[in-house]
Amino acid sequence: MAAHAECIAPPFANTPNMCNGCKYEASMSVSRDETCERPPRFSRPERMIAMELFDYRVVQRAKHGVAGVNGNTIAYAPSKGYVGRDEFMVEVRYRQQNEVGKFLVHWNVVVQ
Repeated sequence: MAAHAECIAPPFANTPNMCNGCKYEASMSVSRDETCERPPRFSRPERMIAMELFDYRVVQRAKHGVAGVNGNTIAYAPSKGYVGRDEFMVEVRYRQQNEVGKFLVHWNVVVQ
């Protein structure tokens, strides 16, 4: 079984409200042959209006590894021996105040 490492991934979405149908950019860095797992983090969460995130799903697969979702945790594991760039996309459904919507998070991955 591969060792689990914390992803180096800065927060994204510096806004108090999520935008239904919007696409956000996120990045992560992971070591070769390591599996990374993390919940999404938002820039300046103190500015966020109370929000419930639910129903995450991968809508664009990684080309050089495997991306997946378990509950509210996003995971990425590069193919054995792979070093370089990869990407995948996750769709997230949310509820914020009276609005229910979904947004996309495009993950840019660097495997080192």
